[in-house]
Amino acid sequence: MPSRSTETLTPPAETEYLFRHAAARDAAYQLLPMSQRARLHALALDILEDVTAFASLDTVYALAEHARLAQAGVTIPGSDLRYRELRYLRLSALNAASKYENDEATRLWERIADHPAATDTERAEALAEAGVLHWMLGRREPALRCFTRAIENKNARRDRLAYCLIERGTLHRDVREYEFARRDLGEALELARAAGDKHLQLRALGNLCTVDDEHMTQSGVKDLYAPVLKLAREIGDSRAVGITEGQIGLACIRGEEFADAEKHLTESIQLLREAGDRLNECEMVSALGELYRDRPDGDRRLNLMRAMQYYRDALELKDQLGYLFQKSGALTGLAAAHRLSGMLSEAEKYAREALQVATEVGDPEAIGTAYLELGETLDAMGDHAMAERTLSYGIVAVEDSGADRVKIQLLGALARLLAAQGDWDVAQDHAHSAVELAANAPDTRTRTRTRALLRAIERRELGPENGPS
Repeated sequence: MPSRSTETLTPPAETEYLFRHAAARDAAYQLLPMSQRARLHALALDILEDVTAFASLDTVYALAEHARLAQAGVTIPGSDLRYRELRYLRLSALNAASKYENDEATRLWERIADHPAATDTERAEALAEAGVLHWMLGRREPALRCFTRAIENKNARRDRLAYCLIERGTLHRDVREYEFARRDLGEALELARAAGDKHLQLRALGNLCTVDDEHMTQSGVKDLYAPVLKLAREIGDSRAVGITEGQIGLACIRGEEFADAEKHLTESIQLLREAGDRLNECEMVSALGELYRDRPDGDRRLNLMRAMQYYRDALELKDQLGYLFQKSGALTGLAAAHRLSGMLSEAEKYAREALQVATEVGDPEAIGTAYLELGETLDAMGDHAMAERTLSYGIVAVEDSGADRVKIQLLGALARLLAAQGDWDVAQDHAHSAVELAANAPDTRTRTRTRALLRAIERRELGPENGPS
């Protein structure tokens, strides 16, 4: 085996100089007394503040570090160093969040919350921002800890407490813990009214409506959101109008009023885009994917291709924002559109990815929906045994949760699959369980469909109308 030449093992002179220079500098720094190091950092902070003059927010973290190190091991009576550090940490957090560097922004907000110079209101704000970012990243428990810690700080201003309650309430809504969501959002609304803050009132009221609108169709949702639209227009909040138009569009989809749904969703996306609300924009783009996936009118294949593109657009937006939560919904929709187009290998890939994301976030509804789509895709591929196992896994995964809607869907899908294989008695048991759960469902469509499925299985006459969803 030929030996390597000594030339390839010898670093270039410039690299060797830089390494030795850095090592010597670090060694010299470590040899300095702590008080002298602190004075050097204070001097560096003063010089950098004059030189940079905030030419770029990317430099402010270095200023925060110099301010922190200038306090290490020394006590300077009357010093403003800790307040300067806190100011630069906040600017750094805002800068990181604006670039969707969510992990870094979360870390900085949590440092601010623990900073000895922070006021109670500043701590509440920092914890709320950290909680929002944790939830964007799919970290439910850290998000709840941040929100709860902020809410328990009763010395913070009312508007800050209201904001924290709104964010915790929307988290509870997102994971369908509706009782907790109503409690938090109702308390936030009271605080916002007491503080005389109409913008916070609008946020609390709007989110409270989203807790109650899930099973409503178009007319009911329009009545529900009338006070929200009135308040939004009164204070000139076009973003809130955009969100409300989107919620009405979602209700239209549930009622299978697809033309109206498209009109409301398109208007919603335009308003949200103009307002710079990319988070809600991507949700409405994903809803357009659902609309074209499910609408029966027009060219079916073209509708499915459009659905795929909308789902991809939504996923791209979520990736840009570092937004993990609800990403599984777009992935599941993309899987369904591919399955319905006959592109089964792609459908399986997206369904498995959706299941992975949903499991990471820990959202039972999303987990069950991903299992449902994967099971139906495997059934379409002819792997009936694996489809049955997957649907059964899905039922087990959500059985202790309150995600009744997806439980009904999983039980119905398993009943249809078993009936198609001639296992009528077991299929009837699952269909009967679905009917029992659906008896408490707030929408009549679910109750009607599950009863129709049970009757078809009892007659041993499973038809196309009882086929996969």
